[in-house]
Amino acid sequence: MSERLLKKELSYISHKVYDRGLTQATGGNISVRVPDRNAILIKRSGISLGEVTPEDMILLSMDGNLLEGNGKPSKEYRFHLGIYHIRPDIQAVVHCHPNYSIAYASLGEELPLPTVTARKILGQVPVAGVAASGSQELADNVTGVFRNYLDINSCLMAEHGICTVGESLEAAYNIATLVEDTAKQVSF
Repeated sequence: MSERLLKKELSYISHKVYDRGLTQATGGNISVRVPDRNAILIKRSGISLGEVTPEDMILLSMDGNLLEGNGKPSKEYRFHLGIYHIRPDIQAVVHCHPNYSIAYASLGEELPLPTVTARKILGQVPVAGVAASGSQELADNVTGVFRNYLDINSCLMAEHGICTVGESLEAAYNIATLVEDTAKQVSF
């Protein structure tokens, strides 16, 4: 898929995340690996996922260097890059702030999986330790979870949100919706 089409898809999935209520204000960020380039596309900092356009996407090298785009990349770009380095099978990362998942993540425990579907698709949803938003410590915490559990497709982020991954943007989005719906189920 061309970079132009990836930017459009990234914008589309961003709107879906926002419209479903999986994040608020300017929180959350989504990225996608650019095929045949050692780079990712990620939304720029300071814009709502509900308002992002293809022009708001930043192209970063896998070393975190700005290759193209206006503005600064999302402040969470470090854990996106960390996950891509650890997991070459991952093509997309969704990070958002869904209410029920945040409430459960605040307990500091893995998300229980009460349904057959959750157990089959999610398998396990561990928790990354709390750290300041945008910090290297948070990047290390999230990356560490994906390093320690090489087969997971999601994690809770204590007092923060969730991080989901997939072989496509749509797949990572679908995992995010399943994590939030599972958190709703275990909250009752």
